[in-house]
Parts: sequence; C-alpha cells; structure tokens
Amino acid sequence: MHRKSALLALAASVLVALGAGSASAQKQTLKMAYWAGPSHHMVQTQEAWAKTVLEASGGNLTIEIDKAPLAKPDGQYDIVKNGVRDLVWHVPGYTAGRFDLFQGPELPFLCPSSTVCSSVLWKWYAKHGLAAKEFTDTTLVTAFTTGPFGIHLAKPARTLEEIRALKIRVAGASVPVAKALGWSVATLPATEAYESLQRGIVDGTVFPWEAINSFRLNELAKFHLEIPGGLLTSSFMIVGNTKAIERLTPENKAALMKASGAAGSALFGKYWDAADERGRADAKQRNHVIETIAPAELDKWRPLLQATTDEWLRKAKAKGEDGGKLLDDLKQMIKAAPTN
Repeated sequence: MHRKSALLALAASVLVALGAGSASAQKQTLKMAYWAGPSHHMVQTQEAWAKTVLEASGGNLTIEIDKAPLAKPDGQYDIVKNGVRDLVWHVPGYTAGRFDLFQGPELPFLCPSSTVCSSVLWKWYAKHGLAAKEFTDTTLVTAFTTGPFGIHLAKPARTLEEIRALKIRVAGASVPVAKALGWSVATLPATEAYESLQRGIVDGTVFPWEAINSFRLNELAKFHLEIPGGLLTSSFMIVGNTKAIERLTPENKAALMKASGAAGSALFGKYWDAADERGRADAKQRNHVIETIAPAELDKWRPLLQATTDEWLRKAKAKGEDGGKLLDDLKQMIKAAPTN
C-alpha cells in the first residue's frame, strides 16, 4: 500500500515537472515595427537578427516584423513606448534631446566602420551605465551604428564653398553638422531623399554608402565625396516596450537578450558594412565619380565641426556626465577595437 502511494506520488511529481517544463517552453511572439522601404537592406538584416532570437529560444520566441511602415521615422519611439508595438528600430536623431549620450559616436571623423562602432557603442554605453539615464520608459535591446557618412550629389562639388552653393538634404544627426558648416539645407527624413533629389528640391544628401542602394539614390546622385572617419555616423537602437519584455517567460527573455546586446551589435554592424560595400560597388559599376575630400580642404572643415563636439559635451554635462572623459574613452575604445 505504501509502495503504491509512493508510485502515485512519483508519477504526480513527474507530471508537475513536465507541466512546468512545457510552461517554461511557452511559445511567444514580439511584434516589431519597421519604417524604411522594402528595398532597404534592413529588411533582410532584421530578419537575420530575428532568426538568431528564434534559434536562441529553441524555437519558442518569434519576432514578427511588420510588412509595411506603421509610422514615420520620427514616430517609431512613440509606438513602442505606448505599446502599439513591442519592438522598433529607432533613429535617436529623430527624437532630439532624448538620447544625447547614446549619440556620442555620431560626432565627425570618429567611426571607420559599422562593425567597429556598433560593437563599441554597446560596450561603451553599458560600461558607463548610461542606459539608466536615458531609457526610463523603454528597454534598450541592442545598439548599432551606420558606417561613415559621405556626401552624395547630383552635380559635382569638392569644396566647402561649392557645397554651400547647393541645397543638401539632412535629417537627425546630420542637421547640426550641416549647420556648423553653413550649408543650405532641407530637413527631410531618409524616406523622402529620392523624391527630393528627383524633383530638384535638393542637389544632394549625406548618407552612408548603403543608402545608394537602399533608397535607389544611385539613379540620381552620381558624384560622391568620401571623408575619412565619416562626416558623421548615425547611431541606431532596437528598443522594446518594457511591459512586453517583462511578459516573456524567463527563458524567452534570456534568449532575446542573448541574441541582442553585444551579439546583436556585432550582427547589425557586419550586415551594415556589407550593405555599404554593395552601395559603393554599385556606384563604381555605374561609373560614378568617387573622390576623397582633399586633406587641405578638410582642414578648413575641422574647426567649424568642433562646434558639434562642443555641443555634445554641453549636453553631457547637462545630464550630469563628464563628457570629456566619456568621449576620450569612446575614442580609445574605437582605436583599440578589432576591425573585423
């Protein structure tokens, strides 16, 4: 009798264990917004990242990416903060003043590649505990940057004076750079770059090389100026609705963060550099003019662009941080980072 009771108790405990196991292996889905057009390389890049999340979770956590934009670039943060979507790809330059510290890598001449600066951004931001200051109503999932920005024009221009005679499309992080250089600008989101060039509203734009393909600018911009280290770069984030992430099972949440953070930064950096290489190769194949800005000419730009660094240092101080030390550490980390 006692043996029978013991067997029944053992069977019950096994069933409880199996039940707990199935609960911990619960299948869940996070819905992710997307703002760029279908030709943008981030369509494939986000899908590649979502696949790593699925694999890390053993097939239990799916990232479901929208097929069409739910909001414009400057509306992405609001739709994740308000719970309309669980995850978004957000450009902090479109929410000015919100993520000033996060935007440190955007300063001129800092970033040789997305591979380097994406990984450094995540590590540098985490090292100094900066997310606690800037992510108070959402959760940072991973961080990355573009490659270095160049100037892409419908007509040739090689000097500051020649570019000042043109109208250049800017947005986000490129706005303060253009202001410091005294350019005539039209502030328009990336998704309107093609139309503004096609209609002659602008004569050129600033972008990393990938945009030449992603926004079909290779059809219109045939003169390209490269700047060592970039005229700037743009920092990006995958950001999550905190409540949605907390609703995940512990296993699925761990899988999300395993595939994100430093691993996500490395993935996005690698894919972005590959897209930059394709964009530049396409321009070369089309016999576009590609030139590196002359060192003597760039020396005229440097003192003007110091204003962008000074402004970032001021913003860092306003948030209670020693911007000089943060920037010095960022530069050292970029310099020491492996290039592949």
